[in-house]
Amino acid sequence: MSDPAFKLGILGLGEGVSILSAATKSELAVPHLLCDLNEDLCRQRCEQFGLSAYTTSYEEMLADPELDGVAIYTPDPFHTEHVKMALAAGKHVICTKPLFKGLEGVREVWDLAKEQDKHVLVGQSCRFFETFQHQRRDFEAGKNGRLLSAEAHYNGDKRGGSSGGWGKKGAVYWMYTGLAHPVDLVYWYLGPIEEVMGYGVQSSAAVEQGQQHEDNYHFVVKSKEGIPGRITGYYGTPGAHPQGEGMIACTLRGESGYTQADYPRFDYYTQLDGQSPQNFDYSHQHAYYFRWGGSIHHAGEFQNYLEYFVTCLRSGENPRPDLADGIRVVATLEAMQQALDNGAPVRVASVLEQYNLGELA
Repeated sequence: MSDPAFKLGILGLGEGVSILSAATKSELAVPHLLCDLNEDLCRQRCEQFGLSAYTTSYEEMLADPELDGVAIYTPDPFHTEHVKMALAAGKHVICTKPLFKGLEGVREVWDLAKEQDKHVLVGQSCRFFETFQHQRRDFEAGKNGRLLSAEAHYNGDKRGGSSGGWGKKGAVYWMYTGLAHPVDLVYWYLGPIEEVMGYGVQSSAAVEQGQQHEDNYHFVVKSKEGIPGRITGYYGTPGAHPQGEGMIACTLRGESGYTQADYPRFDYYTQLDGQSPQNFDYSHQHAYYFRWGGSIHHAGEFQNYLEYFVTCLRSGENPRPDLADGIRVVATLEAMQQALDNGAPVRVASVLEQYNLGELA
């Protein structure tokens, strides 16, 4: 007898449309209840996906005893409170990146997750894109050899603001909204980051939007083992040529192998000892990953991590990136901002200690 489908509540139906598509098509999960403050959007999503159950009250959603977990796709500043509320209600959580916009109040979330014995999966979608999955398999198979560097970037023309109305109000903070992707990719390979240093500049577009921070960055980081990494994000400039640099990419340089995975292109490049250079093209998967809107709504990645999450819960495995991973990534981002502000290297452990999270260092 097969396990019953995981009953998922979806909070935030703008970006959450991708996880809604994922749950609708998955054999492991079902969209049980939708929630958004905008009732018109609730009705629109129900009509779009042939559903009927929605609410405009998050509290009402969390009170549903049939709900197994909540997927959170609200604007970044609300993630801490929304994750905390879900855990307090005894629900498992998927939360889009960045997991938190800073570490204020996160100690309470960490304690609550342990107390309730519930899992949090960070929706770091890049980990679940086709090219990055192949790169990870090759790394785990030892094809890179001893790793000497991990490098990642997310560069894109964001001079018009982020997607959705919230991102166009000057509230977007590209250190978190953008760099969360490449920081997580580098963290995935180097493990917890020990120290960061970098430089940034604010574009004219960011000033006009009323942003308070830089929106273009270069950082160098160091792992606890002393392996260097590089993280880049440029958002106040035209995007790269579509056949040139990938919008997001991760490059691994090891003693016996080089690999590079791109997004949203389906290109994966390898140069391994004893082999000729290879270029793998997975574009036949385009329809699965990008179901509408060109390459905007990458629902395939969301389906991959939703099904991975449910499979882990059923088998008793801890799904990654988990709450500890997400907190360490946010602490790395906070350390990067401090490095920009102070013009000096910053230890990530010192940031965690500032917020009473030293055990995660």
